[in-house]
Amino acid sequence: MFRIKKVLNVNVVLAEQNGDEYIAFGKGIGYHQKVGVTIPDTAVFKKFMPLDDSRKSEMIQSLNRIPAVYISMTSQIVTYAEEKLQASLLPSIYYALTDHLHFSVQRYHAQQALGNRIYWEMKTYYPDIFTIGEYGLTVVRDTLKITLPKEEAANIAFHIINATPAATAKANVLEVTQLVDNVLQAVRALTGGTIVTTSLHYERFVTHMKFFAERYLSNTMLEDDGQLLVNVYSLYPEAAKIALKVDKTIMAIYNKPPTKEELAYLIIHIHRVLIG
Repeated sequence: MFRIKKVLNVNVVLAEQNGDEYIAFGKGIGYHQKVGVTIPDTAVFKKFMPLDDSRKSEMIQSLNRIPAVYISMTSQIVTYAEEKLQASLLPSIYYALTDHLHFSVQRYHAQQALGNRIYWEMKTYYPDIFTIGEYGLTVVRDTLKITLPKEEAANIAFHIINATPAATAKANVLEVTQLVDNVLQAVRALTGGTIVTTSLHYERFVTHMKFFAERYLSNTMLEDDGQLLVNVYSLYPEAAKIALKVDKTIMAIYNKPPTKEELAYLIIHIHRVLIG
């Protein structure tokens, strides 16, 4: 059972359970309710415990001023996302996405489009999650009868990625996409723009680079196997020359060298891209 301490919204309350305070989400759980009333566990579909009191205060103030319709839209988007990803998102998504949608609509009415500098990267590197962002735009359109800029799909996708449990143990998704984009731009420049970006080898290269970026940024790179590097260097000299220049680019930006084994796999994937 939860005991209501403060009604924040028709669908959101500040509640206590077993001595802990939670921001609890549930359809209609705050409707005509009063402080001290108890509600069953089954009425709460998500509960969220903020990390500290200052964060909790910020969330409470924010949820107090956000109309209930935004909670409803977030719930619809999260349900769709969890079904599509076959995974439960972190409860924090209910606050983060609700707040973002509210702010986005405010910007829309004020004609203050901010865009999204990683729109292309998000659409390219995370296509499945990007479709969830696009679904989010249809929810807003159908509910509020407004059409948000297409870039907002990337913003919604960004929140979904950050709310996946695996994301908490990995590098920040924005840093990952920026590193991947830096590498791909370097490879395209070094090959004179001749590589086929629609090939299966290129698609696999992009996937490999996403996983490399996560390992690189979280300091969990593959072993420093020098022999593998020697072998692939002799097998694929053209790809090796490009990979070494990419290696220098990464070093110049991030001041940390990839391991020899990571460099070896980079050579292998660049070779596959070169042969089409």
